[in-house]
Amino acid sequence: MADGPSLDEIRAINARMVAQLLAEQPQPLAEGQHAVRVLESSGRASGQPRRTPLGVTQVEGCHYLVSPDRGRDWVRNLAAEPRCALVTLDGPQPQIAVPVTGPEAAAAIGTYLSTMRVPWAVRAFPVAPDSTREQILAHLDTIAVFRLDPTNGDGR
Repeated sequence: MADGPSLDEIRAINARMVAQLLAEQPQPLAEGQHAVRVLESSGRASGQPRRTPLGVTQVEGCHYLVSPDRGRDWVRNLAAEPRCALVTLDGPQPQIAVPVTGPEAAAAIGTYLSTMRVPWAVRAFPVAPDSTREQILAHLDTIAVFRLDPTNGDGR
């Protein structure tokens, strides 16, 4: 039995989630929690808009995206073009995705993992939800973390 869904299953799940998320009011974002949002980024090769449902975590008033794998398409897209948007029923909210490391990244990862309830998503990380900050810091070379800084839409 596979550890999680296949790539085709993930794409189908993502497409359904994006449609559902854009049809209803978003979950509130609260300190120390995460809520699912639609990230719109530019494809790194095509430049075409790409929409991905992702958990956005709030730590000390800042919003973060966390990935257990730096090779994921959305991570590579943001690395190539950090201008993005969180899209809701009310429209896009322009952002700049700023890569973060060190204690700031560890705090975002720890918060995300402590609130994530999807078993296969948690297992994708090289650290457990109850890992110490030091254990998380030891794995930052494989985990991607972006802080989302709101912009006025032109990258400033």
